[in-house]
Amino acid sequence: MPTYPPILIILINWRQPQITVECVHSLQKMDYPNKQYLIVDNGSGDGSLNIFRQELPFVKVLALEDNFGFAKGANAGLRYAIEEKYQFALLINNDAFPKVDMLTKLLGSMEPDTALLSPKIYFDAEPDLVWFAGGQQHPTLLEVRNRGLGEVDGPKWQQSQDVDYLLGTCLLINLALVSQIGFFDERYFMYYEDLDLSLRCRLAGFRLRLVTEAHLYHRVATSSGGIDSPFRSYLIAKSGVIFFLTHHKHGKGLNIFFFRVLSSIRQVLSWLIRGNVKVAVAHIRGLRDGWILGKSATKS
Repeated sequence: MPTYPPILIILINWRQPQITVECVHSLQKMDYPNKQYLIVDNGSGDGSLNIFRQELPFVKVLALEDNFGFAKGANAGLRYAIEEKYQFALLINNDAFPKVDMLTKLLGSMEPDTALLSPKIYFDAEPDLVWFAGGQQHPTLLEVRNRGLGEVDGPKWQQSQDVDYLLGTCLLINLALVSQIGFFDERYFMYYEDLDLSLRCRLAGFRLRLVTEAHLYHRVATSSGGIDSPFRSYLIAKSGVIFFLTHHKHGKGLNIFFFRVLSSIRQVLSWLIRGNVKVAVAHIRGLRDGWILGKSATKS
């Protein structure tokens, strides 16, 4: 008979209680029998806690006093999982919805030296299109590429494999391994925290694995206001600078610097040409704030 170790499923909520409730109900339908739930509420202050008490009385809720972002909220959940003696935690976005056997497939691919596992992820609105099928990282620029993005699913994306990085959208986490390197870096409010964790896992000798038999459907960018929102532009720019300042020594620093500068110039000009001035300004502010935060950390 198969064994089913208890798994804690962790969701981060910030002012999206109905999406979170919908996600939990979807998670309940998974065929894995030994799962518990934790919602980390990032200081929503909008009645989310009352909604969870009424609609999800079986779910543990950890209420933080402010919105500390994804990395710090996720860490609060992971520390709780460690305190409660879980071996594994499933960290999942509240706007992501699993296929019924997703968790069973993920755990079936876990090996002792595997730190993180991810399902293959599809666009929720276009479930035949791949959103994420593992990540590749350039060895000198540290630039990343999401494999499969926007492509129709097919034989090309059927092979489970070790990859360079995995997205925080959905991660089955081997807590004994990942706790050794400190979970997520809380300087990242949102974005790049998963790439940072992936790189640190690989540097520690741990494996990252994409499990193509496990499927997830994602509503893209609902937590940051949409693909071209100023908030998202700011966070990506800020987190990107922190990441490359932190890890440039693992690539070629001068190449990384010039590549990132040229990429930012091209991106800002593109927004300005299209009239997205607020998005362009937010990106520049993010670059500035990321540089300040990243340089202060490297000096300390």
